Amino acid sequence: MSDILFKLPGIYESAMQRYAVIMESKNSAEYEVIEEMGNSESSIAFGDNIKYMKYLLDKGYGGKIDMIYIDPPFFSKSDYTVNIKVGSSKRKLILAKNKAFTDKWELGMAEYLENMTLSLMMMKGLLSDTGSIFVHLDWHSSHYMKIMLDQIFGENNFINEIVWNYKSGGVSNRYFARKHDVVLFYSKTKNYFFEAQKEKSYNRGLKPYHFKGVKEYKDEVGWYTLVNMKDVWQIDMVGRTSSERTGYATQKPEALIERIMRSVTSEGDICADFFCGSGTLGAVCAKLGRKYIMCDNSAPAVMMAHKRLSKEEAPHAVLREKRKLSDNFTADISVEKIDGVIESTGISVEGVSYKDLAQLGIDEKNESLMETILKNHYDQLIEYWCIDTDYDGKTVRPKAYSCREKDDIDLAAVIPTKQIKRIAVRVIDVFGNEYTYAK
Repeated sequence: MSDILFKLPGIYESAMQRYAVIMESKNSAEYEVIEEMGNSESSIAFGDNIKYMKYLLDKGYGGKIDMIYIDPPFFSKSDYTVNIKVGSSKRKLILAKNKAFTDKWELGMAEYLENMTLSLMMMKGLLSDTGSIFVHLDWHSSHYMKIMLDQIFGENNFINEIVWNYKSGGVSNRYFARKHDVVLFYSKTKNYFFEAQKEKSYNRGLKPYHFKGVKEYKDEVGWYTLVNMKDVWQIDMVGRTSSERTGYATQKPEALIERIMRSVTSEGDICADFFCGSGTLGAVCAKLGRKYIMCDNSAPAVMMAHKRLSKEEAPHAVLREKRKLSDNFTADISVEKIDGVIESTGISVEGVSYKDLAQLGIDEKNESLMETILKNHYDQLIEYWCIDTDYDGKTVRPKAYSCREKDDIDLAAVIPTKQIKRIAVRVIDVFGNEYTYAK
């Protein structure tokens, strides 16, 4: 028998002690808004989720969040990477493999469960009394995590174990193909909000029943009725050619999050994801008229989420912990008057540079490729840039911006001189590094 079962009470107690110390502390990390697109109550934060949740609690967000969905590490004992690709659409080269996140735990399952338990205790404090939490896991740890969730939220507040079935992934000759994840659904109280969703239930033989009082429908498959949705969901993963695809490891489909969100929230509610990855929850919130709070400690993840929401023109703020930033990455910005154009100023990115290429995770075999790119094709290293013409010295509020679309990004903009008070240009590279130029 696994000894982890005997350790569960001690794991929970250790997490409780850490939680008490954090909550009793009068000090918490401070975060600053480094970019704000539109007037928004939604945000993405770069940093440790425990620190950020303590910051939110100290700022009065306790009991304010209506839905939390998390897709945390599964205890897979693996590292997950993001491929940094450069080149044209016809020939893409992998410049580097950057770590997106690690799911390796030096002290094993006990360490994993203690850290997850601490995170979930913080989330409970943020959740409203009518709110719900959805914890996305798989076979590695869901059985242990359910025990811990019963303890944190109360076994009487367990609502569903949702089974998400999908087609993609590998197969084995040694066991049945593992083609499902589970999403554990808990409420904070019995007064939770829930609106049942409907799904098709096809009649036997696909023929009409003609039952009195039962409304029937017909599609290309056959006759069906509409019934309340069951807890086994067949939803496709994000395909290689899908417009949703960001290239981020473990990305989940918007359809999955949308189904959850429609079931437990209303327009204007606040949703949160503290392991946000490439920002799927925020993308769905923007479409459904919900506000969102997201966090991740991976720079590539926050960059992808920010770019994804910017392309959708979804108002949001980007926050980071106040601390000394690495100056490894810089961009050369050109600002000059446009000859022949009345009262206009041209702003452009003229190049990028790095103090230490080793920090980027580039293999020795790709160093010469990187040098060539820096010299002749630096635009391939820029993922996003924006311009503020009325910079307050703290937060960049874009008046114009450009995101990489497939292989191209526009690195120049022309701004009417009358609009310019103080210029700031924020540039983010393909590695997730950022640089702000102010004049």
